[in-house]
Amino acid sequence: MKNIKNIHLIGIGGIGMSGIAEIMNNLGYNITGSDQANNSNVKRLKKNGIKIFLGHKSSNISSASLVVYSSAIPQNNCEIEAAKELNIPIIGRSEMLRELMRMKKTITVAGSHGKTTTVSLIAAIFDYAEHDPTVINGGIINSYGSNTKLGESDLMLVETDESDGSFSFLPSFSGVITSIDNEHIDYYGSKKKLLDSFFSYCKNISPFGFLAVSEKDKNIKALIQNLHSLNIYKYGFSDNCDIQGKILRKDKNKIFFNVSIKGSDLKEGLIENISFPVLGKHNVENALAAITVAYNFNIDLEIIKKALESFNGVKRRLTKIYEKNNITFYDDYAHHPTEIKETIKALKSFEGRLISVVQPHRYSRLRDNYKQFLKSFSGSDLVLILPVYEAGEKKIDSLTSEILASDISQKGFSDAIYFENFSSLKDEIKKIIKPNDTIVFMGAGSISSWCNKFVQEFILLDQNNE
Repeated sequence: MKNIKNIHLIGIGGIGMSGIAEIMNNLGYNITGSDQANNSNVKRLKKNGIKIFLGHKSSNISSASLVVYSSAIPQNNCEIEAAKELNIPIIGRSEMLRELMRMKKTITVAGSHGKTTTVSLIAAIFDYAEHDPTVINGGIINSYGSNTKLGESDLMLVETDESDGSFSFLPSFSGVITSIDNEHIDYYGSKKKLLDSFFSYCKNISPFGFLAVSEKDKNIKALIQNLHSLNIYKYGFSDNCDIQGKILRKDKNKIFFNVSIKGSDLKEGLIENISFPVLGKHNVENALAAITVAYNFNIDLEIIKKALESFNGVKRRLTKIYEKNNITFYDDYAHHPTEIKETIKALKSFEGRLISVVQPHRYSRLRDNYKQFLKSFSGSDLVLILPVYEAGEKKIDSLTSEILASDISQKGFSDAIYFENFSSLKDEIKKIIKPNDTIVFMGAGSISSWCNKFVQEFILLDQNNE
């Protein structure tokens, strides 16, 4: 019998693939991989001793006994074709993830927005309670310095990816749906098919577990009307929630809120005056999702509170990257109008101007949500817009960032300016910036790298002036 020892991952630098690679490496498998970009995930894996080839070549898979490919890799990739010729087993990322999930009692988090933060918050609570789960997340958890952790217990936390429909086949003990928005319609073709995929996800949750859902989401409400096989708990801010949050006050660094637990089959409880070091009402809602999961796993309320209050955050989720002279810079992953709107709302209450810097992500997303994009910037005093990050898509001439900026300004949602590149945009920021300004950089493309390099210029300037 031929044993699987050497596993090769094509597209290993993706956030999902890098997580699988790290877990499998920690389990003792010999891992190799290939990717076109020498990104931060690749560099992190290399530090862990994983051999990674930059670029794709047939010879890269010569020692593999199993090949795993990312959903972003085309089937005519030379490494996939070489594996077929050599009769090496080939599976997709979601199949590999499913095999990992079979080993554990798995809690999955699905949804259009908030998945990464919600998984990170659940992980923080479980870690504080010394449950030591295995974690595979869609973003870097600051306390880990990674998006993964191999735990000792039988619990596993997984962020699912609905972009290609594969999440609907993953087996879960319990699940969370944070939201269902008009996202990835380019793949599904219709909203109905998107909802059908979420319904399939729910049907793969064990009846011995439960499903936690956002109470305010209209699409989720429609979905669960026909779902009778699960215990369902609703979280949110309204009176008919099983886990209800009430925001008390907020400042520039924290939100303070209470939580009451009142589900008919749950023991009633109250957590008072949680000092949550993350901004935004949407992030309090993510915390309520995590509380729902933790409470159903019998974690003590005081432990839940302390874990939330000591949460270290997630990379690129409203991450403060610079603050001096009352000028603050944030780096955020928001790239859908719903996310952009919530990020702006979280920051708008601060004193001074809010300047939003945006790199739109994918022409298809801009096309499918154009009216929502225009409205999403209404809380900003100024919007600076970069060219669309294509992510492999063909350009749509009628949907450029220049047109988007013009429409935002003409329709009166905000003052918007288009820039051909980040160099000219940062020159503009240097000209107009003044005390009490808050600048937030948003997007899923290359904007994070650009803005962090830009901030380094400010830091060096400060050091030279000291």
